[in-house]
Amino acid sequence: MNFIAELQNLNYIAVATATIASYVLGFVWYHWAVFGEGWAITLGLNKEEADNTEGLGGAFVISLISGLTKTILITLLMSAVHISGVLSGAFFGAVIAAVFTVTSLGYYNGFARTPSKLTLINSAHSVVELALIAAVIGMFS
Repeated sequence: MNFIAELQNLNYIAVATATIASYVLGFVWYHWAVFGEGWAITLGLNKEEADNTEGLGGAFVISLISGLTKTILITLLMSAVHISGVLSGAFFGAVIAAVFTVTSLGYYNGFARTPSKLTLINSAHSVVELALIAAVIGMFS
């Protein structure tokens, strides 16, 4: 596989759409009314502290770059194994997240004695995020 050629042939509209969808999902997922309250309480934050984004500019930039990086890799992987379509993409993304992210968070957080609720919220976000990214890419395939 020639990665340079594959990168040049990416559907950049699909990549941009999936990246933005990933970013929006994070905003919704960690919103106080969805999982944000449980996430914040588990971290010992109240609503005011959780809503304070002062000094988090770098985290937001990294989040966007992370979404873009994951989207490009998922796109390349889906192309390499010839996966297309929304449902096939969503399944593929969920499997990738379960195999790599959920298992890693599980043992990292286990040894760090991170509350299991936090691990569950973050792991589920990863599964849904990669399923969404791959579903969007599959939609464009």
